[in-house]
Amino acid sequence: MKKLICVIIAAVMALTLASCELSEQMNVQKRTRSTVITFAWWGNEQRSRYTLEGLEEFEKQKGITVSPRYSELTGFKDRLDMDKNADTMCDAFQMQYSWLNEYASQGYEFYDMYKLKNVIKLGNFSEEQLKLGEVDGKLVGIPTSLNSINFFYNSSTLRRYGFSPPETWDELFRLGERLKGEGIYAAEMSEKSLWFSCVAYTEQATGKPMMDKNGKMQYTADDFKVMLEFYKKLIDSNVTARPSEFNHTDFYNSKAAGIACWISETESYFASNRGVDANKVDISLGYQPVINADKRSGWYKKPMALYCIKGDTREPEKTAQLVDFLLNSETMAVLQGTEKGIPLSRSALEVLESRDMLSDLQAVATKRMEEDKSIGLMDPALENDAIRALFFAKADEVTYNNADAYQKGTEVCEAAKKIGRQ
Repeated sequence: MKKLICVIIAAVMALTLASCELSEQMNVQKRTRSTVITFAWWGNEQRSRYTLEGLEEFEKQKGITVSPRYSELTGFKDRLDMDKNADTMCDAFQMQYSWLNEYASQGYEFYDMYKLKNVIKLGNFSEEQLKLGEVDGKLVGIPTSLNSINFFYNSSTLRRYGFSPPETWDELFRLGERLKGEGIYAAEMSEKSLWFSCVAYTEQATGKPMMDKNGKMQYTADDFKVMLEFYKKLIDSNVTARPSEFNHTDFYNSKAAGIACWISETESYFASNRGVDANKVDISLGYQPVINADKRSGWYKKPMALYCIKGDTREPEKTAQLVDFLLNSETMAVLQGTEKGIPLSRSALEVLESRDMLSDLQAVATKRMEEDKSIGLMDPALENDAIRALFFAKADEVTYNNADAYQKGTEVCEAAKKIGRQ
């Protein structure tokens, strides 16, 4: 009998312990589920490396686990679209300026971060800066920095051929013609740099922006004819290669005297700063070309990227702590430096100033952008991928098939207006 009682007591104790252990496991799982937030961004290897290092420090400081999702820019938007449609968006995510407005127009619900001002130090940003991330009065994105297309040159190459950095389009054309026999482009451009160069010239030549105040296409077939003919001249005058042939390493390999790129790209483009002979390249900031000194319109600035929070996140305050850390913390400011451009956050900027981290090419280019009042705020519609792809398809027909520029301009105009209504 005594032995039976002992067996029963042991069984009860085992069940009690098992129940307690199961309960504790459930509590741990519950706590874990409630403290894990997800974050998605795009960038090169350098950005991913320092972001992961920053997230590790955030987890130590806040006790909040972050599940990261990152990739190169190519394909990031496709993944984001799939997540949006499948309702699997990350709690926090990085967005491009044009995507923000695209998603908002499709009815996607972002979290209004004005409601999280007790967590995110919004006082580090001016009202004008925060308005860049507003949609219908809600703060759906906070900009990290401002960005614009800039021209950079190998000063040694320019001096060798008797040139200074071109300030006008005609000077850039003359440089391209002079270097044609040497197999050197004047200022090689990626597809986006080339697109915005064509936009800038056409706005300078016609005296009107491509988009009206409501973001609607207002260019005619005649305007697109000007734009297409300008593209052809850039190629024919040896200013740049076709977008599909763009390679930023040409700048170091004596195949391009200059390069046009976003301010945010200078860190990745010029970090190595080594040519084929292993000598440092003498890089100088050039000018955004104009038709003449009185025609300085046509060039734009935009947020480099914005941080957003999904509207139905289960952890708004913890996600807000992450966004605040990414934007305003000393840790992230030091790790990031100027890789994403000069930060807009006042506290992050003060950290970089105190550590003398604002003397590189990005800082110099950003200062000029801020001082040049003719550089306007970009309409997000200018980054419409479909319109840009359409333009280059027609531009190649004009350049390589001798197609009529007015006819192709008419086709671009008609199709672009349909795309704008979608």
